[in-house]
Amino acid sequence: MIDMCDIRDKDVLLDPSRGGGVFYNNFPTYTYNNWCEIDEGVDFFKCYDKFDWVIGNPPYSLWNKWIEHTMNITDNFCYIFSYMNFTPTRVARIKERGFTLTKMHLLKVDWWMSQSIICVFQRGEPNVTCEFTVSDKTFQCECGKRCGRGRQGKSYNVCAL
Repeated sequence: MIDMCDIRDKDVLLDPSRGGGVFYNNFPTYTYNNWCEIDEGVDFFKCYDKFDWVIGNPPYSLWNKWIEHTMNITDNFCYIFSYMNFTPTRVARIKERGFTLTKMHLLKVDWWMSQSIICVFQRGEPNVTCEFTVSDKTFQCECGKRCGRGRQGKSYNVCAL
């Protein structure tokens, strides 16, 4: 996801829901990196700074509110949606706020909601630059097995073996 973003030297990045750091820990070292994590007392909805990029995996239960706040603090964001959360109503709202979908990647992640869509939205960019890519494989745990990662209360961030 990070590689899909047109990040420049000294850009200010935000992982709005850091969790285990899957995104934050992989942000480029040539940028100014920030994070929010409600479990650590840093509430995304109380973050009003402006960022060049917001990149992450928001909680699906807060999608509408999350996207609205994201669009208030950045002109560029990249989120992973489950295919059921990538709705015409949400995309229309994003478009109404002046954003276009500039890149999109469809993928299957074995331990996380299976079919997902990674989207890059940018304010004021032409829609015609849209890259449409599809993974033809299912991403599995690094152990190479269906170990139960992310299932039945097990962590999404670590192998279950």
